[in-house]
Amino acid sequence: MKKILPYIILIVATCLVACEDDGINGIGESNITKKNDFLNVPYDTTGSIVGHSYVDIGVSVLWATCNINATHPLMSGSYFAWGETMPKEVYSWDNYKYCKGKNLLTKYNFKKESGNDEMVDSIYTLEAEDDAAVQNWGGGWRMPTVKEFDELRNLCEWVWVNGESANYYKVTGPNGKSILLPACGYMNGRKPVMYMENGCIWSSSISVSIPTHGYELTQYATGFWIGSADRFYGEPIRPVIDSKNIVNTSKP
Repeated sequence: MKKILPYIILIVATCLVACEDDGINGIGESNITKKNDFLNVPYDTTGSIVGHSYVDIGVSVLWATCNINATHPLMSGSYFAWGETMPKEVYSWDNYKYCKGKNLLTKYNFKKESGNDEMVDSIYTLEAEDDAAVQNWGGGWRMPTVKEFDELRNLCEWVWVNGESANYYKVTGPNGKSILLPACGYMNGRKPVMYMENGCIWSSSISVSIPTHGYELTQYATGFWIGSADRFYGEPIRPVIDSKNIVNTSKP
């Protein structure tokens, strides 16, 4: 079973649109290619740093407008296995960077039975060298924490939108500004699963109960929650940046 689902919140929403195969793989900006009505969807921005735009929605961090390797908020961008910094064509335990054998971890593990040769390092949060946002964007960008997901879940208004070429959540913060989170599914093997039905983005933390899982923010039309998934799955990443890393360039 793919997801462990604590903190489920149900919301009123419209029905799901059937999953479409758009010829997507895990590399580059593949994403939505058959239709482009989403290009006309308005979205908020506050500024940019090292070439990547962000929006201040009134929570503790600034959220990137787009996923890594996306040029529009409703594009999936690249898919990454948890703890890997490059996209790839196939996502499985067989080629997962921190695994040897069947589900035997070589990093980020706290249970002997889950470690290769019973390896335990008790590291629960990604180090900078394994953070895809740090490695791809730099400039203070990083992957979000579970606490920052919790802020979105508890402090923001979530509205599911069905579009012709993209389904997504509009997540509006306390100050009225919003981010858009597209339903781009996740990668298992060579193809996206539940594309246009499910949205998920990785956090920087492993599950505290299952070390082979990483925490994620999961979204369906029927609800959104903080869950967990096998670390080898490919998921988009929506970076965040601390406001202290933003240089105020306005003139007095």
